[in-house]
Amino acid sequence: RVLQLMNLTDSRLAQAGNEKLELAMLSFFEQFRKIYIGDQVQKSSKLYRRLSEVLGLNDETMVLSVFIGKIITNLKYWGRCEPITSKTLQLLNDLSIGYPFQKSCVRKLVKLSAVQFMLNNHTSEHFSFLGINNQSNLTDMRCRTTFYTALGRLLMVDLG
Repeated sequence: RVLQLMNLTDSRLAQAGNEKLELAMLSFFEQFRKIYIGDQVQKSSKLYRRLSEVLGLNDETMVLSVFIGKIITNLKYWGRCEPITSKTLQLLNDLSIGYPFQKSCVRKLVKLSAVQFMLNNHTSEHFSFLGINNQSNLTDMRCRTTFYTALGRLLMVDLG
């Protein structure tokens, strides 16, 4: 239901959004990642069967694609909202770390076209938080650092 709600709210972000709802969805993604993403997760779990039935998400790669889509959407529409930007970038960072039991997850992530988009288009034209230059504060710099650290990790996986 959260993923269905996300699709609805994301389709309306150009008109208006709800910061608290976005933060709640990011918390959901964080918990979902911890429990259901990684090499040690049973791929035949009831969750993946249900996701396939309801949303057509057949495997972990498709779920990762939804995660990255949400990350890109948030960075595009919420670039001026520090709490959402920070939490979104933390999710990207956590996905890019690829703990020892999640190495194949990171390899799957790098193959996604949305990740390739981020690696090829990491400018303020696409991600507004990168263009905040007027009296840059420490938070803006931390967000940029987190973003480029995660992209650097993904690039290193891509380069082998």
